[in-house]
Amino acid sequence: MSASNSKIQSPSTSYSTLQTHLNSTDDSTSRPTSYVSLLDSHETPDAPVLSFPQRATLNWSRTLDTFRQWSSRTLKYTRQLFQERIGQVNRTQDTELEQKIQLLRETKCHYERILNNAHQMSTCFAGLLKTQRSLGESLNELQRLSDTSEDLVDQLVRNSQCQKVLALNGDSLLNSINLFVDKLQTLTSRTMEDTLISIKTYENARIEYDACRYDYELLLSRSHSSDGTISSTDEHIQRQYEHFKQIYEKSKENLEIKLKLLDENRIQVMKQQLSLFHNAIGAYFSVNRQQLNL
Repeated sequence: MSASNSKIQSPSTSYSTLQTHLNSTDDSTSRPTSYVSLLDSHETPDAPVLSFPQRATLNWSRTLDTFRQWSSRTLKYTRQLFQERIGQVNRTQDTELEQKIQLLRETKCHYERILNNAHQMSTCFAGLLKTQRSLGESLNELQRLSDTSEDLVDQLVRNSQCQKVLALNGDSLLNSINLFVDKLQTLTSRTMEDTLISIKTYENARIEYDACRYDYELLLSRSHSSDGTISSTDEHIQRQYEHFKQIYEKSKENLEIKLKLLDENRIQVMKQQLSLFHNAIGAYFSVNRQQLNL
């Protein structure tokens, strides 16, 4: 009887083992959840098992804390934007960096205009090649029906061959135009767009930093007029200021590196593609002149 009892685990022991296993595989602690799990636990394995009302209260408390932090940041962000637009506060400025950002946006607009023109050129030139082939076939068919006039036959053959040569050489030029369009599309819609995303991240970090800087400057002005005591709220403002200052400086450093790499990559890609495009145009007309003069 004693041997059989030693094989039976108590309900509390089996539940504790199950809960420890679930806690080891639970990854939901990184974000608040909208539900309350009976077995979800954020405490240490040695912590006592909480009842359902206790766990519900704990989860709602964490959710409210997260919402309170989010709403506070959003309020500061919106206040900073509004005050900047009406000119009540001075924002942090880096003139050289902002000039580079503005130059990138203007450059992207010009590249998109070139891309649009090149795409239209590719479409129109493809239609021209199709028309030339159709015209050559029509002239060739007419030549077969004009056996009674030798002069007309010769002219029809010459013009038919001319259109076929132009269409054949045009295929190489069309491939070069499409390659130019593809590289330009990648440069504008991927490479430049990725840098613009970094610019947006930098601008958001700058606004949040200025919002915290505004509160920190108010704190400094109050501390000069007070007895020098620092409350927990003041310590929180100071920590927030240091935290977002580091984020701002890091995002600024990353953006400067990306702008430099983008400029180097843009020059290298465009130098190569413009050279290939120019050579393809020159080769198209040069070969046509040589073959059509024969």
